[in-house]
Amino acid sequence: MREPVTLTTRRPRPEDSAPRDPLVQLCCFSVGREEYVVDIMRVEEILPPQRVIPVPRAPSFVEGMLHLRGALLPVVDLRQRLNTVEAPASQKTRLLVCLVGRRRLALRVDRVTEVMRVRRSEIKPAPALLSPGRTPFVVGVCGTVERPRLLLDIKVLLRSEVEREAKRMGGEA
Repeated sequence: MREPVTLTTRRPRPEDSAPRDPLVQLCCFSVGREEYVVDIMRVEEILPPQRVIPVPRAPSFVEGMLHLRGALLPVVDLRQRLNTVEAPASQKTRLLVCLVGRRRLALRVDRVTEVMRVRRSEIKPAPALLSPGRTPFVVGVCGTVERPRLLLDIKVLLRSEVEREAKRMGGEA
């Protein structure tokens, strides 16, 4: 005959429970005068400027392709994509190699400033007037009042422009 099983309940320890307001790590960078952030989990590496191979008839914001360790990655110029003033590359210009879905791409930014940790509750949703239409890729705001940073959704940032560019190219044919 089996011994009876006694179930003891133990008090949950603080380390057992998931934090209700987890820390999120964000990669901060600047494009023009604005500061932006993306989820650090999307960033694979940060590179100094590299030789970019131009691609004819690519969307205007695609600078070309980068040959990186046997893989070809599209290079997106965020100055072009975000409609900011053009500026020459500097010593602080960087390429953020990002993972979007299963694809890798490089984002050209003016400079990478830091990796910041914030509580998820500190990321405020983008104001309703920003999100629909022209800037659906700005999904939130974090940082201080003096130094706000716009949280970008890279997937949406590229999808909406690729669709718009495809329609424009289709209309010209």
